[in-house]
Order: sequence, then C-alpha cells, then structure tokens
Amino acid sequence: MGLIKDASVTGGFGDLIAVFRQSEPGTRLLPAVMAIGCTSFILFLFWLDPKVNTYTYVPQEVIYVENWTNERTDEEILKDRWEVQCLKDKYEEKRRESVKALGRMSGMDVEEIEREAKAKRIARGEVEVERPAGLQC
Repeated sequence: MGLIKDASVTGGFGDLIAVFRQSEPGTRLLPAVMAIGCTSFILFLFWLDPKVNTYTYVPQEVIYVENWTNERTDEEILKDRWEVQCLKDKYEEKRRESVKALGRMSGMDVEEIEREAKAKRIARGEVEVERPAGLQC
C-alpha cells in the first residue's frame, strides 16, 4: 500500500499539462491521442463483449394452413369450428386439472374456489354456449 499513497490523480493531470507546455506544439499530441484512443477502444470492447454471441437460435414455428373449397356448407363450417373448440376444451380441462392438483398439494380448497369462480361468472352474465346435438368430443 506504500506505492498507492504517493499517487494522486490531480498530480498526474498536473504533470501531464506540464509536459505538454514544455514541448513544442503538436509534438506530444499525436501519442496522447493514440493512447487515449487505444484505451477507449479497449474499454469499448469490454463494454461490448457481454452483448456479443448471446443470441440463442430459436427455430421458426411452422404453421399449416388448410384450404377449403367454396362449396362448403354452413354445417360443415360449424362442424370444423366445433372440432377445434373441442380440442381447446380438452387442453383447458387438462390444464385445469393440473392446477387443481397443485392447489390440493398446496392445501387449498379447490372445490370452494371453483364454486366462487362459477358464481362470479354467473354474476357477470357469462353463459356457456350449448353444444350442437351429436357433437362427439
């Protein structure tokens, strides 16, 4: 620690200014600019390094599109829509059962929570759409 107590920033800047005053104009300017430029470039690289090569490749999602003919009837269209809705309902039911299992493991009364949620939906005026007769999910 003996070396650090003798160093001071103000003394260093004072010495730098004294060296520039003693030399001819422009003689020490180029080396000073080069030293400052190189140091700045190295510091910039240290700043930039954590941001480089951090992107992870995510493959693009493939979306399949179905083409339908113009001759489709309304019943066929509704049948297709209800098939998609059945898939969504199955997924939602699976998710709901997983959340219920987690709630039971956490010590919650999931049946009471479900009753309260149903009462709130009814109070908001939400109604469940009736399924068409003969729909097999």
